[in-house]
Amino acid sequence: MEEEFQKFLAHEWMKGASVSFHVKSIKGNDFEFKYDEDRALTPASITKLFTTSAGLFQLGKDFQFVTGISYTGDFKDGILDGNLIIHGGGDPTLTLIALDSAVKASLPALKEIKGEIIADASLYGTRTTPPNWVWEDLGNYYGVGAASLNLNDNMFKLYLKTGATGTVATINKVEPHPPYLNITSEVTAGEKGTGDNSFLFSSPYSNSHIIRGTLPPYRSNFRVKGGVTDPDYHAIWMLADTLSSQGVIVSKERLRVEYSKQKLSSSERVGEVKSKPLSWIIDKTNKKSINLYAESVAKYVSNEKTKSIVADSITYSILNKLDSIGVITSGIYLEDGSGLSPFDAFSASNMTSALEKIYSTPQYATFYNSLAVTGVSGTLKYFCRYNQAKGKVYGKSGSMRRVRSYAGYINTNSGDILAFTIIVNNFSCKSKVVRKAMEPILEILVK
Repeated sequence: MEEEFQKFLAHEWMKGASVSFHVKSIKGNDFEFKYDEDRALTPASITKLFTTSAGLFQLGKDFQFVTGISYTGDFKDGILDGNLIIHGGGDPTLTLIALDSAVKASLPALKEIKGEIIADASLYGTRTTPPNWVWEDLGNYYGVGAASLNLNDNMFKLYLKTGATGTVATINKVEPHPPYLNITSEVTAGEKGTGDNSFLFSSPYSNSHIIRGTLPPYRSNFRVKGGVTDPDYHAIWMLADTLSSQGVIVSKERLRVEYSKQKLSSSERVGEVKSKPLSWIIDKTNKKSINLYAESVAKYVSNEKTKSIVADSITYSILNKLDSIGVITSGIYLEDGSGLSPFDAFSASNMTSALEKIYSTPQYATFYNSLAVTGVSGTLKYFCRYNQAKGKVYGKSGSMRRVRSYAGYINTNSGDILAFTIIVNNFSCKSKVVRKAMEPILEILVK
């Protein structure tokens, strides 16, 4: 192990890099290997392991988010002479199909809505996006804010046509394309053989997106995913547009987001949409690394525990839950629940401590089954797929610019279970080179 790890450190691209590495047996054996294990580094998406475990401890695996449906006034003969209100419950998995079906079931044979369609966004107000996310992330699908009312992952799809290297790409279409979504293309075609190196730039509650960077040349309909910046309003606009397309008379000019519960009129609750259980949401969060899901869980945990969703409250709520099971939380600095913020920091020993303590809790089985598997599933599908570590490591990856990390559990050939974390910052090569160089280390630990 020492020899292989020194080979990893000796690579030219590791000059100037920082590494925090910790692995230890959690089944009673005395095996432990560590290198600068208390060094706090930028961890990226392995942060989600803190968030999802805290969610399980606070809310339970069977917890479901609930989106409520109510109305004011009278509903008779298919005509609503009043307002339709959609009460956001913070569900990150809500779909337009589910919401539309629930509205029609709640208001049978709906023909017309004479009043407004209102989004009750009082759960989280306007605090959709963590304050320490960087600008180049905010307009992209992975940088969407977690709102009271989310719909279809708060995502839109942008299709572009690229030409010769250096020419500006043109926009073919946007799906969906509501009138408030304005997109300017400044993205150019890159060199042959390059991939998607584009970024969508925007900010919370802005109607404008700019796409910059490069895309592959000579593509007739290249798809890029973006994030809507006003999720609450977008949800009710999409609902109104769908109802209108089905023949329901509704005015898209009479849509309103209400951030204060006190400003909402009393209404009659007639329906709801429940999410799938938290165990399912956590499974998707950890296997697919969905930032929206992680941020939604973190916010709900914080709101339940502190009645606040400011960044410090979210951090306190997550760390307090971990501290309650004996995790070493000193030296953990969190700015969000997903790891997208480059200001998050903790050490390998912090994460390994959490993994060790989680192993001894009743929630371990649900947590363990939510993890990706090397060479098989999720974000580990292409990691260690050609060596003996394939199928033996259950964990989570993390990556951003000059950051690569892994954490989870290793099932050894001898029947032991190891908790491990490795975080690498500021290497000077491509991230996939670091990933490849880590594979022999995992193989040795399995063997």
